[in-house]
Amino acid sequence: MQCPNCGYEPTLSELQRSPDNCVKCGINYTEFKASIERQAQKERARADELAAMSPEVREVAQEYRGAHPVVVIDINMSFVSMVRFMVKWAIAAIPAVIILMILFWGLTSFISFL
Repeated sequence: MQCPNCGYEPTLSELQRSPDNCVKCGINYTEFKASIERQAQKERARADELAAMSPEVREVAQEYRGAHPVVVIDINMSFVSMVRFMVKWAIAAIPAVIILMILFWGLTSFISFL
């Protein structure tokens, strides 16, 4: 009998001394087989779970192995926190607007020289 983990084939005396364990790597044959079956069961359950998902969610779930779909129903935020968030958002947008203006100016200058 060949070890399914390391491929070692024990001699008859080694097999008689240790019939349930591999002499070279030490795994238990029945536990190894059970773990392989559990892994296959998990894979089948994952495949069934993916089959029930929409194509977009399935694509993301396959790409990110531990991802689970989430649906946001409501955001509970006070008015003051919302105003603070929007002010920070507006301030953060200023450098982006400046960069876009520089790019637009450079593009129009380049086109005007042609």
